[in-house]
Amino acid sequence: MEQQGKKITLNNWWKNLLTGVLATAIGVGMTFEVNNRVEHRKQKEAQRQTAMMAIYDIDDIINQFSKFTVKENALYKVAQYLSTHPEEMETVSMDSLWMTGECLFRHEISSYSWTDNSTKKVFTNSIETMRNIGDITFYDNVLECYSARKEMLDVLLTSSAFRHPLEDSYVLEYRKQVGEANLDDNGMMNQHYMAGMLRQVFQLPEVKLYMRKYPMRVREYQHFLDRLVRINQENKYIMNITDRDMEKYIEDHINKTMPAKPKLIAGSWNTRKDNQRKTFTFRKDHSASVTTDMEFHLSIYIEKENIHVGVQAPLTYTIDGHWELNGDSLQMAFDPQTVQITDFDVDFSSFPRATLARVADSLECTKTEYKETIRKQIQAARWTWAEKVSLGKSGNIMFWETQYFYPWGQSDVTKEQLLRSR
Repeated sequence: MEQQGKKITLNNWWKNLLTGVLATAIGVGMTFEVNNRVEHRKQKEAQRQTAMMAIYDIDDIINQFSKFTVKENALYKVAQYLSTHPEEMETVSMDSLWMTGECLFRHEISSYSWTDNSTKKVFTNSIETMRNIGDITFYDNVLECYSARKEMLDVLLTSSAFRHPLEDSYVLEYRKQVGEANLDDNGMMNQHYMAGMLRQVFQLPEVKLYMRKYPMRVREYQHFLDRLVRINQENKYIMNITDRDMEKYIEDHINKTMPAKPKLIAGSWNTRKDNQRKTFTFRKDHSASVTTDMEFHLSIYIEKENIHVGVQAPLTYTIDGHWELNGDSLQMAFDPQTVQITDFDVDFSSFPRATLARVADSLECTKTEYKETIRKQIQAARWTWAEKVSLGKSGNIMFWETQYFYPWGQSDVTKEQLLRSR
């Protein structure tokens, strides 16, 4: 009996041992399975996020290029009308003359938003991105879209049918013929001389060719858009991404903001645009001020030498006003009569030494005159804004959305970003 009891005890020991080992094995197996599933789910989510980033970027290229073509077509139609009705150039609006000039004269095309390469670099600079996508067809499609954009940009820059026919130097030479006496303080021509210049340029062979090639441009623009739309629709199908998925992606990753409240707006905010840095200060009592720092430049005419000398003149000025928040509209009104020019440092070092020594006294008078002219220009400007406002989740970034209506009938919304001062 004792031996049988030991045998039963030993059997129980083995049974318990095997049960424990089996339970451990099952537990380890389940852990691996759970971990694998978690990793798989994370990988699939990363694939979708990367795919939606690319799809959104291509959709944005399509949207921005569509706006570009609407503008180009509107500019052409105004230019075409004036080229066939030259007698009306002195009576149409100055907007029409400026639109015609924008149609014919070259400008920096790389500033267009549809040429931005930041998202493309994510795909071309990382092997991990290709692995993360998990679908070679989708990856190739994305690169094909970016390649098509590069081809379109090359055509715009090099083809005589697409490249704007005239250089800015043409305007500079024409201004010399007009003479300084017929230019305003900013060196701009009035309507009479603008019309005269445009009559001249419409007779140039390269301008006539550019105008005749308009139908070719329209076809190529539409072909490019159709190509991107087709590829991106295929992208959504391949990755099983719906329009609702894209709406949620934009909501979570592109438009991730919170409503503004007066207590969150109170403080100082900085923004920089072109050569200007502005600091807006919104106080709790709803008084406000805006300080502008700008890289101002002057062109001073020296009559004896008959030369213009360009000088740098950093300028800082402050204007007081008040602000209100009505819903999501930030309304600001600044009184230009309160302007204080706190810094106006004209750098005369670019003057020839002999000239500087001879006209030093008069230059100080010139500086005073320019300062007063600038003050009057500031006071004559409109200093009221009404911006649709929202804040980043951190509360340290403010977004202003402004809707613009252009002379050619198109509207656009721009978003300006302001950073809270520390």
